[in-house]
Amino acid sequence: MSASEVPLQHAAWIWLKQNAHIPNQYACFRKKFNLSHVAENASADISADSNFILYVNGIEVACGQFSDYPEQKTFTRLLISEFLHTGDNVICILAYYRGQDSNEYRKGLPGLAFELKCDDAIIATDTTWKAVQHPAFTSGITPRVTRQMAFTACFDARLSAPWTEAGYTDDSWPSAAPAWGEDFSPEIVERPVPLLEIQPETPARLVMQGNICRGREGGSFVETMSLSYLLNLPQESVFTIPSAHKTQECASDLLRTPDDRWLTLPPADTGDGRFLILDLGREEVGLLSLHVDAPAGTVMDIAHGEHLDDGRVRMYVGGRNFADRYICREGINRFVLPFRRLGARYIEVHFTEFSRPVRINYIGLKPTILNVAETGRFQSSDRLADMEYNIARRTLRLCMHEHYEDCPWREQALYAFDSRNQALYGYYAFGNYDFAAASFNLLGRGIRDDGLLEMCAPARIPITIPIFSLVWITALAEHWLHSGSSRLFDTYSSQIEFMLKKACANPHAPTGLYATPQGEHIWNFYEWMDGLSTMSEEGRLDAPYNLFLHESLGSFAWMLEESGRDASAVHARREELGKSIFKAFWNREKKALSTYLKNGVQTHYSDLTQVLALHERILPPDAAKMAAETLQHRSLYPVTLSSTLYKLRALMQNQGARAFMDDEIHTNWGKMLVSGATSFWETIQGGDDFDGAGSLCHGWSALPAFYLGAYALGIFPLEPGFRKFLVKPYPGRLYHAEGTVPTPHGGISISWQRAEEGLSVAMEGPDSLSPVTEPLPEAPIARLTWNGRRLL
Repeated sequence: MSASEVPLQHAAWIWLKQNAHIPNQYACFRKKFNLSHVAENASADISADSNFILYVNGIEVACGQFSDYPEQKTFTRLLISEFLHTGDNVICILAYYRGQDSNEYRKGLPGLAFELKCDDAIIATDTTWKAVQHPAFTSGITPRVTRQMAFTACFDARLSAPWTEAGYTDDSWPSAAPAWGEDFSPEIVERPVPLLEIQPETPARLVMQGNICRGREGGSFVETMSLSYLLNLPQESVFTIPSAHKTQECASDLLRTPDDRWLTLPPADTGDGRFLILDLGREEVGLLSLHVDAPAGTVMDIAHGEHLDDGRVRMYVGGRNFADRYICREGINRFVLPFRRLGARYIEVHFTEFSRPVRINYIGLKPTILNVAETGRFQSSDRLADMEYNIARRTLRLCMHEHYEDCPWREQALYAFDSRNQALYGYYAFGNYDFAAASFNLLGRGIRDDGLLEMCAPARIPITIPIFSLVWITALAEHWLHSGSSRLFDTYSSQIEFMLKKACANPHAPTGLYATPQGEHIWNFYEWMDGLSTMSEEGRLDAPYNLFLHESLGSFAWMLEESGRDASAVHARREELGKSIFKAFWNREKKALSTYLKNGVQTHYSDLTQVLALHERILPPDAAKMAAETLQHRSLYPVTLSSTLYKLRALMQNQGARAFMDDEIHTNWGKMLVSGATSFWETIQGGDDFDGAGSLCHGWSALPAFYLGAYALGIFPLEPGFRKFLVKPYPGRLYHAEGTVPTPHGGISISWQRAEEGLSVAMEGPDSLSPVTEPLPEAPIARLTWNGRRLL
């Protein structure tokens, strides 16, 4: 890297002059400067803890700090010549400091660094910049949306000023101060994923309106809203519709998108205000956007959620706070809530404290998306299967931003278990190898002294889940297999060795098994099912933990061999562990393995243990047959959507169980679609699960993208990067199917059709790839072509 390319070389980290760090702080920074000319390649580097919006001469140019660690800050490089001009210019930056650990943020020090290079001119952050706390945002501790997420927001537009405009006078602002001392100097690296795209407002449909009666002010905006009684009224009793629109449009039509149409909301004759509920039509993730004309002091309490089952938006669930407040200035109010994405389908707004009519142009979301190409494709004779693929792909997209997110409504956190599923499914929908690597790298940097990863990343959380660390190892192997890149293993091979050494440090000599890590902060989560989510329990041996360990040992051995290293010791340990698991947990009478061994007694029986054992192939043939039959009897605690991947891989090995598995997938995921799902749920119980907090958009449930690409189309990588790939279609209920499976070398397109003599398969793809056929007995391949050449 040349000297001119070194990021933030001349920039000082700055913040406000203040005696103490303030969590949830919004800060405004300005710098005026003069340019004699504008270079074509003028660029700017920017980094912040925790987030930023950059304005150049009054125009918003970019926003969004990558989710990083305090000791390794990412910068964003931007080309900004088009926003500059000769003469006077001004840079304005709204910076935000989170300042409190959560599941998706690790606390650092507040700071902003910026550097503009325009030929010889360099404009960089230093103490000559002007800086003030934003007067309209409430800074400091406010209720958090959830314990996993950020703070709720309050914005009083009456206190705001046009500080981002070039002509604004900042003479009264104090100068910025150094953000921290010389004893702290973070590593600076480029953000590993593109900036998110903020799209135009999504259409919103009015579905409910009326008056509210406030019970009392609660301790949070959402509590106040939830204590308010709603009186649903007809649209004509609530709104004044302009005469120009009365003959052709109803109130709902006037609010769909921002345009020149306004809906008038007069003050209520009775009660304490008005409410309205908007439906975005499907699950969306984005920034809250509003455009209203209101009297000064009008209070808009705005809740968001995924559920409308209760006759209103489900906003206050188990202490969670899905609501923010906006207080209007006099006249036109245009506002986009920065820095925090909302995952929602429904918006509920309470209007209070207004004495003249409020005119509403739009309230809803500006979708915030990662621009990832949908290079995977699937189409078949079954419309339901096609819908399953498309909704799975959309579910994945809704859970991909700076990193994978488990669910956009309730947590927005990166978990190893969830992201392993999301990455694997996404390989078949997008070929999203770089994005997956960025997420796995974030997780890997969260290593602890006990050999476990933080439960989320980047985060600092007291509790962790041991099997998530083990699954991360397998995720790295799957990434290498699909992407063809060994870079994650090259980075983390020593760490993996350390993690597995810690995991195997305390063998239980009588059984040859390994006890789970112990401690009050160890959560032995395996499934959202009775008996499969417990805290650390001394003296108990867990079959799932040992099976996940068995899987991770196999993944490590494979990566060692692919890198040309000896894996014999790892293979030997894995083989012995497999024998020990079978000996300790197999119950021939029950035709299943127990989940636990307590004081030598087998207890608890679950599908999860059976599918893990089948997947890992530790059972002798007769036991494997019995376990597969037991699974088809549905007599044990079932797997949920999160672990159906293991059930799929286990039963698709068994000719007698493949039709059963195919039916189960289409039944469970079809049930969600028939119920009106626009994204796939966290569990099959939907919103009713977790005491009403069940997520209706969860990345770990996007299994159909993988199933239909890997099994129905029948394309699996055999060697890294699909250098050799397996062709093994399973038609199930389908008569024909076609699609594309992404690879790092280009897509493999496949089309097959049932015929009396077998499947007729045609494939095209990069010549550097080699197909290997292995037809299933129930789906023989009668004819197969590859790039026009007949192979069968």
